[in-house]
Amino acid sequence: MQFKLLVFCLLISYAALGQVKMFEPNAISDNQSFGISISPDGNNLLFVRAYGGRDSLHLFESKQIKGKWQNPGKAFFAKPNYNEIDPSFAPDGSFILYNSLVNEDDGYDVFVLERTASGWSKPSKLSKAINTEKHEFYATMSLNRNIYFTRRMESNDIYVSKWNETSGYQQATPLSGGVNTDSSDSNPYISADEDFLIFISSRDGGYGKADLYVSFKKGDHWSQPQNIGNKINTEDSEFCPTIDLSTNRFLFSRTILEGEKRIENIYSFPLRKLKLKKLRKLATWEN
Repeated sequence: MQFKLLVFCLLISYAALGQVKMFEPNAISDNQSFGISISPDGNNLLFVRAYGGRDSLHLFESKQIKGKWQNPGKAFFAKPNYNEIDPSFAPDGSFILYNSLVNEDDGYDVFVLERTASGWSKPSKLSKAINTEKHEFYATMSLNRNIYFTRRMESNDIYVSKWNETSGYQQATPLSGGVNTDSSDSNPYISADEDFLIFISSRDGGYGKADLYVSFKKGDHWSQPQNIGNKINTEDSEFCPTIDLSTNRFLFSRTILEGEKRIENIYSFPLRKLKLKKLRKLATWEN
């Protein structure tokens, strides 16, 4: 009997490894948090606390000590007088990107901190190659320092600004290949090697209000996006995709609406279970 119970427990534990799990319930995921990013060494994380709405949005941080995430506090660079969102560590840990609503007339802008020999620099606003009078948000960086982000025009679209060692960031351009549609397309997570992009879209054919999609890069072209499936996507809204490079886990957020209140938490899923290699083989590109 004890042997059968042990086998049953092992099977349950094994099955759970392939399931979506809430990330750090209560401490981090407390029904009012979204938009996580974990440093590539796995020792620090940043996320957004939203308090069930969008009126107040603040950046928080936590450190992992002896395998345990500590109680979060305001991010060391945060300015609590402003709404701030979408923190993102660069894949080599040398930069932090985030968005701040300093001026309502200018919308959200992308800011950057750089790690130096003496610690983190002060936040600085990126150039007009990226920031405009429109909302620019959810910026992520590849190893070559190219930045992918969302710009809100008539709808949300995904742009890229390429880094040039001589002249800095180049004028941002919208992505092609069916990534952008007449629907809302946003929250781009660019892989470290810039070979795939995971983002959210409200286009037709999804499982819910907003689903997560993946597109693959070949040369300078992006494949037709593929829905990453109903292991992740639900009838609600999934958003804020990222990868914990220290554990190879896919992280994302989910919003559940209860009247006017948003129930928001962060979730994790084994990266290998996304089967990105299989999806890449199925990818198609426009001629």
